[in-house]
Amino acid sequence: MITRKVKPALERSTREGPSHKDGSGPGADSEPDEMPELNVESIHRYIGSDRNLAPDGAPKGEVMTRVAGTGLAPWEIHRPQKFVRNLVLRRCFEGRVLDAGCGIGDNALYLAKACPAAEVTAVDVVPRCLEFAATKADLRGIRGKVRLLVADLLEEDLNKLPAQLGVEVSGSFSVVLDSSTFHVLSDADRERYVATLHRLLRPGGRIYMNCMSEEETRPGGPRRIPVADLESVFNPASGWEVESVEATVIELHPTFWGGTAKARLFTIRKL
Repeated sequence: MITRKVKPALERSTREGPSHKDGSGPGADSEPDEMPELNVESIHRYIGSDRNLAPDGAPKGEVMTRVAGTGLAPWEIHRPQKFVRNLVLRRCFEGRVLDAGCGIGDNALYLAKACPAAEVTAVDVVPRCLEFAATKADLRGIRGKVRLLVADLLEEDLNKLPAQLGVEVSGSFSVVLDSSTFHVLSDADRERYVATLHRLLRPGGRIYMNCMSEEETRPGGPRRIPVADLESVFNPASGWEVESVEATVIELHPTFWGGTAKARLFTIRKL
């Protein structure tokens, strides 16, 4: 386990007050603390430390990267999200399905087993997440049913993405699943991400995107995504139609916010 500077990091996280939205808080211009000892309590305190928050109040990107794939992050619940299970019951996944920002793979592995008509590809920018997902796939005997790729969907040069994504041909996927990816992106990153999804998704294909809602008022966590904010990015002028908006939750580790956060599921169709 990583134990360096654990005590000072945890002491800071309990002393500091709420983050400053204008970027003037303790963590605005500082480097994140080093990783604490790997256990649920210390990881959650690490994420919530003011020093490790960006000006918008969400954890800094490098903090998320350090925590992702440990199996201890609040969002790594080791089962598929409830909204994904509900979408499966509605038969929303068939053809080539992309899990964009798959994390440790619980949603993708569930889809690969529960949806025989789907060909599932799962990508994440953190290699450790894909290693974790591959181990789970091996243990469940479904390694051959899901393609796991390390890929940065924010890459401006799409030719640098893995060839297995089929970026050389527009519209290689029928469905994109975004489970808590969009809401961690900056405005600039959103533009690159959405441009990549537009390239990968076929006309008439759908994105199922679950994002934290502004109705979730507890401090910490990712950016909140009001409906108007989402529609400023996904609209007919940019080649998209938001077909439906549903109140949902994001399931979390039970020690973090009691295990759920208020969210919305957006169904978005490529025009």
